[in-house]
Amino acid sequence: MLLRDALPALRVLGQVQVTYIAAEGPDGIYLIDQHAAHERVVFERVLGKSTTGAPESQSLMEPATVKLDPRQNEMVKTHADIVLGLGFMVEPFGDYTFILRGVPALLSGNDPGQGLVDVLESMAEGGGFESWEERAAYSMACHGAIRAGMRLGQQQMSELTRQLEACKLPQTCPHGRPTMIHLTSARLEREFGRR
Repeated sequence: MLLRDALPALRVLGQVQVTYIAAEGPDGIYLIDQHAAHERVVFERVLGKSTTGAPESQSLMEPATVKLDPRQNEMVKTHADIVLGLGFMVEPFGDYTFILRGVPALLSGNDPGQGLVDVLESMAEGGGFESWEERAAYSMACHGAIRAGMRLGQQQMSELTRQLEACKLPQTCPHGRPTMIHLTSARLEREFGRR
């Protein structure tokens, strides 16, 4: 018997409107929101890595300097262990300025300084999370997740589906939005007038 939040093994059929993954399960069809699903996967991965102290970090070939506002500066100083635990390699470099030598692997394709600022801003907003670790994990998930409108290949869709199946809470994103809609076999039969 499946736990309420557990997912069955799913077989990916394709992508719908460059936003949803269509998959078949033992009892019907699942439409998976690729962004919400990836947020859940990243959130749980970042939380897990932060507790083991093994962040996935990407060194920058050329260090970047970033100037922070007073609130962001205070956050880096106050929560340095969390910022480092996310994978940011940050060093003070004068008034409100920092040298960035590495970024979380999830953000490696983006502007490194803006990535740090975005994560700090999301952490400051809180997003309804109580612990700073959860705020940081959500911030990383929000900024590092696959976006709606991004075309995914079959391999990418299958891998994301497998990762979602392995999550502790696969049914919702970290904020509680559904990651999927399940159309049961019985509902499909009713919709097509077979019952």
